[in-house]
Amino acid sequence: MKRINHRASFIFAAALFLLTSCGQKTILEDRREFRQDVWNRFTPEVFDIGVKNNRDYYNIDFTVEVDTAIYRYDNVPFLVELDSPAGEHRQFFPAVMLKEHGVWRGTDENGYRKVKGRIRNYFSFNHEGKHRMSVKHTTPQFDLEGIHALTVTVERTTVDYGDL
Repeated sequence: MKRINHRASFIFAAALFLLTSCGQKTILEDRREFRQDVWNRFTPEVFDIGVKNNRDYYNIDFTVEVDTAIYRYDNVPFLVELDSPAGEHRQFFPAVMLKEHGVWRGTDENGYRKVKGRIRNYFSFNHEGKHRMSVKHTTPQFDLEGIHALTVTVERTTVDYGDL
């Protein structure tokens, strides 16, 4: 009968736990499709983000799916409003760049161009609990044609001071 080395098993289990618990963890991935590929400027998309630890850092990405035959801008500018459970209100104005030097970024999927852009890097939520994120486009058009879908992804991350 083989003898089990408990010390080696414990070290292996601890290393496996550390490797799988560190790094990024998705706390929100929510995709919204727009009817007839049109997004009205005054109709916000609202996302609820559950934050369990306000000492963690998060990366926030927007993935935009566009019909390249219809969409006529090089980017999608946004107004993002974030309300915390404590009543704190933040606003920021990011954009996802769809073209670089006139060339579409991203990949073609199901007849649409899918482009991902990081809108916040190492973002800190000041409070634990449910945060409400409201997203609107800020192009000059009331009805923005060619936008098929928007996906918001929020991932917990660790700070890499080499990136700062």
